[in-house]
Amino acid sequence: MNPTQIPAPRVPVVDPATGLMSREWFRFLNNVYEQLGAGTGAASGTFTTTDSKTVTVVNGIITGIV
Repeated sequence: MNPTQIPAPRVPVVDPATGLMSREWFRFLNNVYEQLGAGTGAASGTFTTTDSKTVTVVNGIITGIV
């Protein structure tokens, strides 16, 4: 399991220079995808990030980060 931290608020989701998703956000969201089963149907769950935030996902949608 890759303990990628949620990006800081100062990190834009889209890199203004390229128009693509920033590397930090891609790594975080890809980690969420993999922790939820990588498309195997396990689309709900709760996990804790390395900086002690709790992320709740229901039906593949992030419903809360506390």
